[in-house]
Amino acid sequence: MRILLFFLLISSNLFAGKPEWIPDYFVHYEKDPTPSAKGARIKIICEFDSDYNPSRELRLGINGSDELIKLNEKNECIVIRKPQKSVFQFFYDFNFQEIETDTIEIKAGQITIISLHFKDQNEMRPVKKPVIYLYPESDTELSVQLKTKGDLTFSYPDYSKGWKGTAHPDGSIDIDGTHYPYLFWESEQRFNSFDSRLGGFVINRKNVVESLEKHLTDLGFNDKEKTDFITFWGPQLQQYEEVMIQFVLNDACDEFATLEIEPKPAHLNRVYMIWAHITPGEVELIKPQILKKLDRTGFDVLEWGGIELVGSATDN
Repeated sequence: MRILLFFLLISSNLFAGKPEWIPDYFVHYEKDPTPSAKGARIKIICEFDSDYNPSRELRLGINGSDELIKLNEKNECIVIRKPQKSVFQFFYDFNFQEIETDTIEIKAGQITIISLHFKDQNEMRPVKKPVIYLYPESDTELSVQLKTKGDLTFSYPDYSKGWKGTAHPDGSIDIDGTHYPYLFWESEQRFNSFDSRLGGFVINRKNVVESLEKHLTDLGFNDKEKTDFITFWGPQLQQYEEVMIQFVLNDACDEFATLEIEPKPAHLNRVYMIWAHITPGEVELIKPQILKKLDRTGFDVLEWGGIELVGSATDN
């Protein structure tokens, strides 16, 4: 099975009312009034964020197994397995993203209730304001080739078939007689999940600026880069009481686009912020993300951008 890059634990009352943002799954436990001698019960509940084919079948993997199980008319099922710590994989059909969990403990005498929310595989989201700063050690003629994974919706200066110009040590570039502080592009992408292996941060509205300053300083952004990043993303994050953020770094950013620069820089540093607004107090991260300072020595390039996993809470 394919691996889905996302895991969050939240409280069991998330689906009460209309949540601002729904994670892939959450887990809670209830005492089993009639324990089975064969093992512990696992109740699986499926919900979908778009129309689905009611096949009543779910492909289930537990610690690498692979089986097909039947769902009832409520899209629920119960399976019995021995108490142990397990990683689950769930696949409904190719219209929805597969769900893979972090380790879940199957407890003796308890019903392990796993509520799943299958997300549309084809949902498009804008990758916003990736900007590219080029820092050669002296004025340098160079070219930049950009290959986005989705449709390129905007670029400045105009990308056409590539950017060619003279880059300066302050990060700016001259193209066709015009001076630009950085290169800019946006595109529509199919991207819907956090990476459970990385962790992340939950930020309250009143701490947005302070938190971003800290995380960007940890990564080694200079003052101009921090100012550009925070003045763009800060107001968007502050629209909500709480947000979750995660940083995708360097080679992992090839999931959004690839960059080819000639002459090749000593360091190509790429930072994308994945974020979503959440219901205050309901999301518990597995672990805080560990951020290491980027190597900014020699001919250095920094690209930053981001993607919001949902629209505004006022979008109805």
